Amino acid sequence: MLHTLDISKPTRQCVNTCIIAIIFTVLLPLLQFFHDELLYHRHWIVAGEYWRIWSGSLVHTNFWHLVLNLAGLWLLAFIAPLPFSKSIQLIQIAFLTSCVGAGLWWLSPEWVWYAGFSGTLYGLFMLGGIHLLQQRDWLMAALILLGLGGKTVWDWWSGGESASASLIEAPVIYAAHLYGMAGSLLLSIPTLLSNLSKR
Repeated sequence: MLHTLDISKPTRQCVNTCIIAIIFTVLLPLLQFFHDELLYHRHWIVAGEYWRIWSGSLVHTNFWHLVLNLAGLWLLAFIAPLPFSKSIQLIQIAFLTSCVGAGLWWLSPEWVWYAGFSGTLYGLFMLGGIHLLQQRDWLMAALILLGLGGKTVWDWWSGGESASASLIEAPVIYAAHLYGMAGSLLLSIPTLLSNLSKR
C-alpha cells in the first residue's frame, strides 16, 4: 500500500493560529488608542477598575514593544501552531492573560504597573513546545522550551534591564512571563495525564 504524508492536520493548525494572529494584529494596535484606560495599574485597580487586571496585557509601552509581541505571535503560528480550534485558542489566551494579571496582583505586589502581551505569549509558546514534545519533535520543542527558559533566566539575572528593555522603554517584567508559562502548564495537565494513562 502506498503511504503518503497527511499534511491536512498541521496545515489546519497553522491556519487556525494564523487567524488568531490576524485578529490580534488588528486588535492590539487599535487598543493602543486606549492605553491609559487599559494599562494594568495597581492603584487604579484598587480604586475599582478591575478590568485592568486583564486589559494590561493588551496594550504596550511603545511601537517597538507592540511589534516585538506581534512578531512573536506570528513566529508561533509558523513554527509551533497550536492544535486547537480558534475558539479554544481564544479561551486559552483569556486564561493565560488571567494568570498573568492574577499573578502580578497576588504574587508580585512590587510591580505597580504592567503592559504587554509577552506574558501571554510566553504561555502560548510553552503550549506549543509541550505539543511538539508530545509529537516527538524533540529539536523544535527543545529550541522553544530552552529558549523560553534561557530568556527568562537572563531577564531575571539582569534585573529586567536587558537590551529589549531599552527598546521597549521599560523593564522586562520576567514575573509576567513566569505566570504565563505557569498558566500553560495548568492548561496542559489534562492532556499530559491523558497521555500517561494510555501508556
